Amino acid sequence: MNNRRIIVVVLTVIVVAAAVFVSQQRAPETSREKTALFPELAERVNDVSELVVRDGQSALTVRLVPDNWSIAEADNYPALVDKVKQTVLAVSDLQVIAGKTDDPDLYKRLGVEDPDSKGATSHLLTLAKNGDVLAELVVGKTRRSKSAAGAPGLYVRIPDQQQALLVDGRLSVSADIIDWIKRDIIDIEGDRVNAVRLRPAGGTEVVLNRDQPADDLALQDIPEGKEQASEYLVGRMASVLENIYVEGVKKENSIDFSTPDSSIDVTTFDGLTADIEVVKSGGNTFARFSFAAQETADETSAETGAGEETEPTPEQEAETLNSLVRGWAYRLSASKAELYNQTLSDLVRDPAPEETE
Repeated sequence: MNNRRIIVVVLTVIVVAAAVFVSQQRAPETSREKTALFPELAERVNDVSELVVRDGQSALTVRLVPDNWSIAEADNYPALVDKVKQTVLAVSDLQVIAGKTDDPDLYKRLGVEDPDSKGATSHLLTLAKNGDVLAELVVGKTRRSKSAAGAPGLYVRIPDQQQALLVDGRLSVSADIIDWIKRDIIDIEGDRVNAVRLRPAGGTEVVLNRDQPADDLALQDIPEGKEQASEYLVGRMASVLENIYVEGVKKENSIDFSTPDSSIDVTTFDGLTADIEVVKSGGNTFARFSFAAQETADETSAETGAGEETEPTPEQEAETLNSLVRGWAYRLSASKAELYNQTLSDLVRDPAPEETE
């Protein structure tokens, strides 16, 4: 009898142990114990002074020079500080969920192939301090959880290791300069524009103005035998400083502005002035900007209550804008490039023939 009881107890223990083992194997990956991908990085995030992203076509280097994050490939143009910090913290937060394939032929499925290989979609991300690598990984595809409650995972691989990994965390990297700079550099509403003067190289000067913000811009000095084009074509010139999103940036002295293809002067009703010079270079259109305030502008000082914010003066606005754009040439979007290269022939048309009875 005792022997039977012993056998029953032993069998029970075996069954329970097997059940626990099976349940652990079937448990979701996100519920298993995780380990940090770079255990020492969390204590050294403030030591990072260089971030490099490389894909098969290009490389992007962001460095702390000396106290500002700047992009080497964009003549040390300021980088988005928040994006740099978020990327470094995201790498330090990555935790290993599970090991995946160690077969190089299967890397492409996870997006962890060598970035230099043909058709690669991966990125090599390196964090360093004064040349000493603190963390380096091949960033692959995001793995979406099948369950609504499951957290997304990310496939990565340490360059000198063969096994790919599934990690818990979010990390989005790009070697495109545009993704690391402030693109919306200027946004002066068209309603503020009082006058626009276009001076195309070798062409006729074009002047547009209006007396009140509610009026439409009107073309001045229309040639004999012509009339102003549609209100839409002329009116859109008021948006010359509105929603300027840049496609790239270079040092101003790296582009020849000695003979600009077009020059534009803009004046607002409150006395802010802008000088824009436009040059076509390498199949792209670049512009440099300069701002000032008219000395003759009427100064109005509206009384504000406690806690209310006052609008910046034209002098303050010009100073703020110049601190951002001084010394830089910006590659324009196609729509802005077209607007900045308007000529008189674009803004006039032949009169419609008179109807006869």
